[in-house]
Formats: sequence, C-alpha cells, structure tokens
Amino acid sequence: MKTINKYLCAIAFLLGLVSCDSFLTTPPLDQISEDQWWNDKSQTEMMVKGAYDYIYDTEEVAYRDCFSDNGMRRSSAQTEIGNGTYTTQNSAVKDEWKYASIAKLNYILEGLEKARDKITEAEYLRFSAEVRFIRAFVYYDMIFYFGDVPLITKTLTVAESRETSRQPRQEVLDFVLSELEDFVLPNINALEIKESGRVNEQTVNAYLSRIYLYEKDYGKVLEYTDKVIKSGDYELYADYDELFRPQSDGNNKEVIFERQYSSPLVVHDLNRNLSYVSGVYSGWSNVLALNELVEEYECLNGHSVSECESLDCEYVQKRKDAETDTHRGEFDFRDPRLNTTITWPYKEWIVDGNVRCRYGVDDPNSGDYVQKETHMTGYMCEKWIDLRGEYADRTLADKNMTILRYGDILLMRAEALIELNQNLAEAVSLINQIRRRVGMPEIEMASQSVLREKLRHERRVETAFEGLRYFDIIRWRIADKVKKGKVYGARMKAVNENMDHKYVEERFWEDKMYLFPVPQEAMDNNGNLVQNPDW
Repeated sequence: MKTINKYLCAIAFLLGLVSCDSFLTTPPLDQISEDQWWNDKSQTEMMVKGAYDYIYDTEEVAYRDCFSDNGMRRSSAQTEIGNGTYTTQNSAVKDEWKYASIAKLNYILEGLEKARDKITEAEYLRFSAEVRFIRAFVYYDMIFYFGDVPLITKTLTVAESRETSRQPRQEVLDFVLSELEDFVLPNINALEIKESGRVNEQTVNAYLSRIYLYEKDYGKVLEYTDKVIKSGDYELYADYDELFRPQSDGNNKEVIFERQYSSPLVVHDLNRNLSYVSGVYSGWSNVLALNELVEEYECLNGHSVSECESLDCEYVQKRKDAETDTHRGEFDFRDPRLNTTITWPYKEWIVDGNVRCRYGVDDPNSGDYVQKETHMTGYMCEKWIDLRGEYADRTLADKNMTILRYGDILLMRAEALIELNQNLAEAVSLINQIRRRVGMPEIEMASQSVLREKLRHERRVETAFEGLRYFDIIRWRIADKVKKGKVYGARMKAVNENMDHKYVEERFWEDKMYLFPVPQEAMDNNGNLVQNPDW
C-alpha cells in the first residue's frame, strides 16, 4: 500500500496537486497489501469513513470568511485574497485546487469495485454513494472557485495525467448534479446506517439546495428545501450561542451535516487558531473580524447602527459612554449574535461562567489598549471557541464543525422565494424564525428589493465565520462594491487621541477575481492547462 500512496502522489504532482498525506483513520499501510485491504469488510468501511476527511479542513470553514469583507487572517495567503493582492502563486489558492483529494476518492471508489464480491450489494451501493457525494462536494467547490476544471473520475497513469485539460464548468456541474440526483439519492438508503456524521438523504437534499441556490435555479431550491423541512428531522437549536460550542454536539437537531471529532483521538486546533486573550487563553488569533462586519449587526431595537445614530436611541448614549468607560457598553445594545461571533475590545472573557479578565487587558481593573500586534483589527472571532475549563484542556479541541444546518435551509428557501418574487409572506416568516431565536424584532412585509437586502443582511450576521460569506458576495456579484477601499477595525484609544476606528488596510478588486487563477504549480506541471482570463 505504500507504493500505492506513492503512486497517487506522483500523479498528484503532475496535476499540480498539493498534498501527499496518508489516508486518515487507517492503520499503517505498509503492513497490509492492497488485496488484503479490500478483502476485509471492516477495513473497506474504514476506508469509506476516511473519505470524509476530504470534505473540508475544520480551520478552512472559518478561514474562508477572510477571503471576504467579514474578516482577515494574520497569514499572508488568505490576507492577500481578502485585499486583492494575490497572484497565481498564492498558497491558499493552491489549497483549493483539490486534486489530491480527487485522486484518493477515485482510488477508494475503485477499491469498492474490488471489494464488491466481499460485501453485500446494499453495502456496496451505500458506501459508493457516500464517497461519490464527497467527490461531488469537492468538485463543486472547485468549479465555484476556478470555473473550468479537469474532470477526473479514475486513477491515472503518468502519461494520462499529462493529457488532462480543463472541462467546461457546465459539463462538470452536470456531472456533479447527475452524481447526486441519479446515483447518491437513490442509493444512500440502500443500507440503513444511523451513525451520526455520515451522509444521509437529507444531507444530499440540503447540499443540492445550496448548489441550486448558487446556480440561481430557485425552483429547484424550493423543491429540495421542501424535502428537508417536510422530513421533520430538523429544527432550530434553541440557543444560538450554544449551537457553536461543544455542549450542542450529539443532541442537536439543527445540524444536517458536520465533520465530527472526538477527543483525544480525533481533534483539531481551531481553538488556538482563533483565540488569544492575554493571561487567560493562549493561541494565535489567526482570524480577525473587520468593523464592516461588526457594524452590520443591528441594535436590539431592530435599527441599523446608522439609523440609531440619527434616532439618538440608547445605543448612541452607550457609544458616548465608551469614550471614557472601557467596558464598551455600546456592544451590549446589539443583536445577540454579535456577542457569540466576535470578541470586541474590553469584552469580559468568561470561562466556565466566571469572568477571568477583559479582552486585551491583563488586569481587568486597568488598561486601555488591545495589543496591536496580536489583534490587528481589535476584533477576534469567538464563534467555535470552546470556553470550558482551562486552556490546557482544549489546546486541541473536539467541537464538531457544521457544514450544513437547518437555519441555512430556512434562509436559502427565503432567498429563493424573494428572487422568484413569489409568496413573499412565506419568505418573511422564514427570516423571522431566524430572528426570533435570538430575540430580534421581526421584519415586516416589503417589496422584493427591500426584502432582498433584509435577507442578505440576515445571511451575513447569522452565518458569519461559517465559510459562506465569500460564496455569497461572489454569486451576488457584489464583490466589486464590498471588497474595495479602506477597511477598519475597532474604535480604540490612541495615545493622546480620541477614540477612533483603527485603519487596517486598503483593499483592491478587479473583476478577473470572480474566478481564482489556476495555481502556477499546476500550470507548470501540466502544459495542457489554460489560465483563467487576465491572470
């Protein structure tokens, strides 16, 4: 099996691939021959389970918002995509060219053919449906980022790999939809598996809802969201904050699909990637929110921040008080989802229910400044962080990472209704279900254009740092408006100066960026690949 992995890596290199890591969740491959592997049912199923690793890296979910107007990352690769200075050699772009994953998924599917006479037909169909779902998932991500991509459905020889070229986006999209609708859906229930975390019928319906939303086929969105809703299997989790903490794992009817973890064997390091609170919680603070996102969260009365400033409401007084009071009460009179998602300057850091300090201040009774070098914007991403116990207990965390959830299904359906200008009362009701959960005032019936903006606002604040914002601004074709110009961080007190928003950077946009460039490494290794326009 070592030689097989080396073989896959060689093909991967010629295709411009980026990773030759061993299959996860498998025993040492040099101790088991290929024939032995596929002759054993338990090992065959273990390989199928290992395929789930190719959906997403857990950190990738939060990092993707750094491509957008929601945030930035301290790492240069994601920052360059965010500010528009990236090139064909950007490592984050290369990471999205996921042919290492495709090669391994194709290998598993071919292995299932070898194992077919060692397992039942129901097992073969079920296992194949799972792996083909994951492969379709990976392919759709790639066509969203790159447009035309090579369509490879088998392991290749070195010579064959040199002949690969990019297939039209529509051809690959048709393949993805055919895989999901014509094979995965009919066969995912061939064998009943109640093991959580694995693909089921509603996972497929939910993902098809997302694809059709991104492709602007709103009738299909209504068809597939209706299946998820009418299944009766899902509902909104009562506590929005707890939804993103480990306490919700295992008993959460909002989650439709997730990457699962279990300490101590299967863990991730998202905690330390996101966090850094001096003296309380070590980490790297890699994902930082921008003020443009923070200002999107409404005041508790349902008005925007700018509307409240003109109305001279309670928010305005709290904002004035913040000039002299570092408790920053201005953030208390805001949509509760802000508190879940972002740690702002001088916010009380609560661990196991006890106040440990204020963010950025070693001594909770003194200090006016957030550490500039660590927190470039003054706003830290708090969503997903495990706030239980001491830091040593959660250096490597096991919070499951949500990929598809019921709240997004409601918003997808609402968006489809609004874009069709059809049954707007239902769209309003769906949005209000989301708002009622966090105690925000309901929106009222309005015109299609007004409801479109209401929906887009709701998606942004509801799903911030869940990896969806970049997809939204690209498919809505608004990146030229929201990813250009100066961006700012928190209002912080500079020495001998008044409180003011911290300038972070200037961002640039060209329309060629609606598609990523083909990674330069892939171009260098395969002369048949053609670069995207203007790159």
